[in-house]
Amino acid sequence: MEATSPLKGLAFGAIASCLAEIATMPIDVVKVRLQMQGADGTKQFTGMLDAGIQTARKEGVAALWKGLPPALVRQAFYGGLRYGLYAPIRNLMGVSDSTPKSEIPLYTKFAAGGTSGALAAFLATPTDLMKVRLQVDGMKGGPPRYRGMAHCFASIVREEGAFGLFKGAGPTMGRATMLAAVEMSSYDEIKTQLVKHHIITPGTISGVLISSLSSGLLCALTTSPLDVVKSRVMGQPVGPNGKGTLYKGMLDCFVKSVKHEGFFALYKGFFPNWGRLGPRGVICFVTMEYLNKTFR
Repeated sequence: MEATSPLKGLAFGAIASCLAEIATMPIDVVKVRLQMQGADGTKQFTGMLDAGIQTARKEGVAALWKGLPPALVRQAFYGGLRYGLYAPIRNLMGVSDSTPKSEIPLYTKFAAGGTSGALAAFLATPTDLMKVRLQVDGMKGGPPRYRGMAHCFASIVREEGAFGLFKGAGPTMGRATMLAAVEMSSYDEIKTQLVKHHIITPGTISGVLISSLSSGLLCALTTSPLDVVKSRVMGQPVGPNGKGTLYKGMLDCFVKSVKHEGFFALYKGFFPNWGRLGPRGVICFVTMEYLNKTFR
């Protein structure tokens, strides 16, 4: 699904990622809120549907798109870099443009996807932080803390310092590395094997759908623990000293979450996570395939 040039790959990746983000944002808001639930010892929602209904009823339907502005800015960079750098990095590992996909080793695809994901995630951490903060803002009732993306940005810098914008960078990069590695390599590999065994036809919507949903399931299974930790570290309340009041960092969050809520606390929000990754993958890959085919 790579473009004919790195620049096109970056542009197509950004467009595809932004379209997917708009379409799946309500699922992402529900996912993050379910992941945050229990961090402070309280339970607010009974499940995915209840979280969506309560959010819409108490805060308005528009609340299901909370955090969209920073999410789009994030995807313009993160999505563009993640998809756009995949093929160039893979080629730097010794793969030629003329090499058939069926002959490219899976570990090469995995390494290329992970590297592109890590680089993209680090650069996009400030926008990811603002997105999570806005998504959980008002979750416990009361007036919103932030008036929007600009106010959120200014508040974080004022209260937590410039480096506060990179809070949660560790789990963010860890999740992104695993997500990109699994998604990019598994989609490529699944699609290649399905075509090779004549199960799907290249370039068809059904082929992309099957490959994307399968890839999305693998992504949700492997990245959910890091995704929960990312949401909790980024979304936790902040004290007067600019530090989180619940967790000291990534490892502390892992330990406390499992200790107080059990191992499966790391899989909170799993179904909306998969429910988002599947359709999101379909939108991204279909859009990328279309743009690459149309603008060769």
